[in-house]
Amino acid sequence: MARPLPKDLEKDIAGTAKRAEIRSVGLACLILGTAFGFGLGAAFFSSAGSTFYFIIGAGVVGVAWFLAARARKKKS
Repeated sequence: MARPLPKDLEKDIAGTAKRAEIRSVGLACLILGTAFGFGLGAAFFSSAGSTFYFIIGAGVVGVAWFLAARARKKKS
């Protein structure tokens, strides 16, 4: 079993670990929400029989990822 971290180091790492955890949960929710949204959209528009709705959905997700990446660069 590893030795516990010193209290001062534990305080320094706590903020970084919390941000990393929030970021990973947010990414997981984005992935699950995207999959659910595509599935729901495919169920509603399956009678159309074209890939138009998939292309629109992929475009929206791509724009969202681009804007998120741009916002992250501005924060740094």
